[in-house]
Amino acid sequence: MPSGPVPERFADLLASRNLGHLATVDAGGRPQVNPVWFIATAEHLYLSVKADTAKLRNLRGNPAVALSIVDPANPARYVELRGIVTDLELFDTLAWVNHLAMKYTGAAFTSGRDGEHRYKVTIRIDGWTGQG
Repeated sequence: MPSGPVPERFADLLASRNLGHLATVDAGGRPQVNPVWFIATAEHLYLSVKADTAKLRNLRGNPAVALSIVDPANPARYVELRGIVTDLELFDTLAWVNHLAMKYTGAAFTSGRDGEHRYKVTIRIDGWTGQG
């Protein structure tokens, strides 16, 4: 698996509104995969998770993750990013999830309210693979 920044040829997938599929590992060593909104750079992934979820418990127990993004126009084209969670920043407002919602919907987040605990997850990309 190559390391270093994700190549420019996958920049459109990183910037797209395509959902990422986040793989985490639970306490029993079983994988769990969930579709997620994300923001990516060539070296980091950022996403939001609600408190009291299996996803957050998994991230705290094992910070190793993988995220895949498929090109809907060409399903054989994809990029997979692997990395380590380096920060879980608590938000009790919708400020961070609104940032993600703007990317994906063009509007503020409507499925939550201030006072709910959510975490901004920062993932350092350690490796990547892709096709197309």
